[in-house]
Amino acid sequence: MTTAEKRKKVIETALKEVGTTENPPNSNKTKYGAWYGINGVAWCAEFVSWVFNEAGIPLGKVDDEKGYRYCPSAYNFWKAHDQITLNPEPGDIVLFDWTGDGKADHTGIFYKDNGDKKTFTAIEGNTAIGNDSNGGTVMIRKNRQYAAVKAFVHPAIYDKETLLLPPISGLKKGDKGSTVTELQQKLKKLNYVLSIDGEFGMETEKAVKAFQKENKFTADGIVTPQLMGSIDALLLPKPAPDKFITNGAYLKKGDKGINVIILQKALIKNGAKLKDDGEFGDETKKAVIAFQKKNNLKADGIAGPITLGALKVKL
Repeated sequence: MTTAEKRKKVIETALKEVGTTENPPNSNKTKYGAWYGINGVAWCAEFVSWVFNEAGIPLGKVDDEKGYRYCPSAYNFWKAHDQITLNPEPGDIVLFDWTGDGKADHTGIFYKDNGDKKTFTAIEGNTAIGNDSNGGTVMIRKNRQYAAVKAFVHPAIYDKETLLLPPISGLKKGDKGSTVTELQQKLKKLNYVLSIDGEFGMETEKAVKAFQKENKFTADGIVTPQLMGSIDALLLPKPAPDKFITNGAYLKKGDKGINVIILQKALIKNGAKLKDDGEFGDETKKAVIAFQKKNNLKADGIAGPITLGALKVKL
């Protein structure tokens, strides 16, 4: 197949899956996880891996032989292999960073640019209106913000008949330095027993192998960039829907960015009719005022800690 034919096949395959849901609901169990071999976990990456495989152009080993299961690890892998692109085309992979913390939280397939220089359309697994990263459904998301993208990926398999990428070196026994210290600190946070001394000795190797075994990786004791990304993925804060703590932020007309998108999504979830375009304009101000009036708050159109708290928004 030509590159264009491969891209078309990926899009066609993904579109056929739109509407597929978890079974049973809220279980994270899907045919994508069953195929991947790790079912019952967040499955946006497994969905993308399945689509490429079903289209006849498997991604090859990223996290595992069938593709990728974690977004941070996949980003590290593709960056190391120079597959990041600033000009996505239909069929490329998108990695989202919802909170602006530099970590990839969610993934999907780039479908098309929307022509407004701000938004694009993507096909994503495990998403829903109001729950971007764990919604349980395959959907076409029509107003994704470029501002919320960690990276776009141009998979090398589009340009090759077979994918043979050179191995990536990693941290291993005998290494020393701040990167080893960082690794040790992360493993410590995951409750592995080891000293934080910046030296990759027997103790650190044992902790690394334990992590690999528990998470179904090859237990070779070598920490590649993608394994480090897998560790990062397990350290990402878990959603806590019953605890909403703001940082004292105030959002008002004229503001732009990811925090405005988060606000707009919360307003939409509460019945507002507006676009989540990341710009706090007149429509967003009207929606804030309407929400404030409905909830007996000071109706000034400024989303401060009290309004954000009522919206259950964490910034």
